[in-house]
Amino acid sequence: MPTRVPACARRDLSIPGMKFFLLSLAIESLSPVIMAKITISCSIPVDDEVVTEFVHKYVLQSRVGVARKLRMGEKGCFYTCSLYTDEHAKVSRLIRRMLAFFESKDIPLTILKIGARDSWDEVDPEQRDPWKISPQALLALLDAKPDGNA
Repeated sequence: MPTRVPACARRDLSIPGMKFFLLSLAIESLSPVIMAKITISCSIPVDDEVVTEFVHKYVLQSRVGVARKLRMGEKGCFYTCSLYTDEHAKVSRLIRRMLAFFESKDIPLTILKIGARDSWDEVDPEQRDPWKISPQALLALLDAKPDGNA
């Protein structure tokens, strides 16, 4: 059975490549919210018409597709976005509405966050823990300013 190659193995390991990589890490660590990308899915399988209708209404996907993703649980990502784009205010309102709705229904969410220069291909579907953040951490990201200050 083949093993997955770590994400770092696909990076340019030459001296200039490593300098660029380290510089990008430093920039991201100084400003952790610059264009962060997130996904949201339910942590458990959900088969509920009210939840399906809510997600359908706000993420503009078909009811059938939303229901299928909700039944998949953690692997059924129903929302993906980048933070701090031109539409940040709109995205922030939508995410806050979603977090409040799922909290009111006692449905736990799985929220994954990657950096601006990262790719979702680097996230191992079987090992999501390094990328998971809590709803409170996501709210803090939404409240932070793009320059990294709260």
